[in-house]
Amino acid sequence: MSQYLLIERIKVQNANAASGFTWGFPAITHFLGFSHNLNRKLQSSGEFSDLALDGCIVVAHEQHVHTYKDGATSRFSQYKTAQYLGLKFDKGILKDPAINEEAKMNMTVSLLIPVDGYVGGLQNLLTAFIKNACQIQHLAGGTVLSVANVDIIDLAREEQLKSVRRKLLPGFVLQDRSDYLAEHFLKIKENNSKAELLDAWFDFIALKQVARPACELLDKHLAKQAEKSKPLSLLNDIWLEHKSQPYQQENLPNVLIAYFAEQQESIDPKVLMQWQSYVAPNEKTSANWEYVKKPQAGYLVPIMTGYKAITVVYPAGEIDGARDSETDLCFVEAVHSVGEWQSVHRLKTQEQWQTSVWIYAPYDQGWYLCRQCITTEKQALPNESTVDDIYY
Repeated sequence: MSQYLLIERIKVQNANAASGFTWGFPAITHFLGFSHNLNRKLQSSGEFSDLALDGCIVVAHEQHVHTYKDGATSRFSQYKTAQYLGLKFDKGILKDPAINEEAKMNMTVSLLIPVDGYVGGLQNLLTAFIKNACQIQHLAGGTVLSVANVDIIDLAREEQLKSVRRKLLPGFVLQDRSDYLAEHFLKIKENNSKAELLDAWFDFIALKQVARPACELLDKHLAKQAEKSKPLSLLNDIWLEHKSQPYQQENLPNVLIAYFAEQQESIDPKVLMQWQSYVAPNEKTSANWEYVKKPQAGYLVPIMTGYKAITVVYPAGEIDGARDSETDLCFVEAVHSVGEWQSVHRLKTQEQWQTSVWIYAPYDQGWYLCRQCITTEKQALPNESTVDDIYY
């Protein structure tokens, strides 16, 4: 499919900034719900009932979360949300409603929505219909203030492909990186059979630091020795490779241990003392804190990608307080994974745009997920990982 509906630079006010455990950008379910509602309006319009919208590509241009700094912590701004049905009077005086902390944000996004069907000469009517429909519905619970432009584009045409990239810059496409999470989980399971998927997820989202015992004298000593001979130069390379990884006492290279054991008489005592502290640090050992890199490169972020059923499906009307009495009901909890913000200029082919389309995945044993389209280059995940190995 190469025909897309481009809804360019939608300005949204007071959109939901929190989703599940994450905050800072709405969940992908909000954007698929927005495009799905547009599709329903098309289907009921009459003149556009032969067209269908399925999925969307999310491009973020600007975002401003309503937070303020409280020391080193960011806190959400507070809104006085009047619950009129729950107002209370105390001795005839109306008491103010509670002030609730809400996660809100302003954002500017663009959506590319695949169009299935023949548009023909209805392009101008279709774009006008979509622009009007966007203005009268919410996006991520926020108010749509304006839409810069709506157009029909064909990404199979090279000139339009280049034009789209220029229009959407600066912008970042949200990509699904659940395969990164699956790969990393399998890797840490090899070293720790008790590791859980949550541990792998935290490796992507947490800012981690690890202490490395002071080693300035070791750096200078090995660098100086590397100038004398090739074997000592290789020893220095092993040391530098060791330092590129987070410090772990049990992962010290045997070559280095053997070198310092054999050269004790010829090495400066201060250097040797620092090596002993490096090999067996204690609470008094001087140390430097180092940032631990994420398992994969890229602008990786935690995202919410759907829901997991935690109960059976109850027949309509059986659960009190449900939204309506005509729809079956199932209790769910949020599903989290890993995503990546990728600059628009990196999507240079039609296939790269196609694989960036988020869609509703087929129902799978209680999993209600949003996933991106899969091509021949992006088939099954490594070792035939199941859904339970991909999402937390």
